[in-house]
Amino acid sequence: MLERAPSSRAARSLARLAQAVKRLALADGLTPVQAQAILFCARTRPDVASVGSLARVLGTTHATAVGIVDGLVRRGYVVRRSKPDDRRVTLLALTDRGREVAETILEGNAILERALDRLPADQRTTFEQALDALSRELAAAGHLQLSEPCPGCVFLEPNAAPSASRPHYCRYFRSYLSDVETQLDCPKHTPPRTDGFRREELRLRAAR
Repeated sequence: MLERAPSSRAARSLARLAQAVKRLALADGLTPVQAQAILFCARTRPDVASVGSLARVLGTTHATAVGIVDGLVRRGYVVRRSKPDDRRVTLLALTDRGREVAETILEGNAILERALDRLPADQRTTFEQALDALSRELAAAGHLQLSEPCPGCVFLEPNAAPSASRPHYCRYFRSYLSDVETQLDCPKHTPPRTDGFRREELRLRAAR
C-alpha cells in the first residue's frame, strides 16, 4: 500500500487549513482577495499602506491591485489619499464601514485562535515555529511577501527619542513612530540575517 510522504501530508493539511481560513475570512459577500485587502488596510501602518505594498502582499500586479481597490472604494469600504510627502504614492484607509467588516473578518481569526489554544502548549509552539519557517522559505523564494510589526526589524531603533510622543525611529522610512504604530504591520519588515549580512549594507540600503 502506497503511503504519502510526510511533506505531502503536511502540504495537504495546509491546503485544508487554507480553505478553512478562506471560509472564515469571507464577510459581507467579499471575495477572499477583497478580504485580504481589507485586512491589509486594517493591520498596516497608515504611512505605508500603499497600493504598491498591497500588490506585493497579495502577490499580484499593481494594475490588479488597483482593480481590487476600485471595487472596495465603490462599496464604501476603502478611501484613497495621496501621501503628503510624495503625491505619486496612493495610500489606503478603511472607512467606518470597512472597519466594521474588518472586525467581522477578525472574528473568524478568533475561531482559529481558539482552535490553536486547544492544542497542547508544546504542539502549539512547534506548529508556530514550523509555520514561521515555512513562511520565510516561501518569502525567500519570492512566493510570499511578509508584512510584520516593527519589533525585531533591523531598521527599527527603539526609543531613539525617549521623551518624544513618537520615540522609535525607522531607518528605512526615516521617520519616527509611536508605540501604536510599531505594532502595525510594515511591508518592509526585515528580520536580522543569520548569515553575516553586515549592518553597513543595511544602512546603505535604507539610505537609497
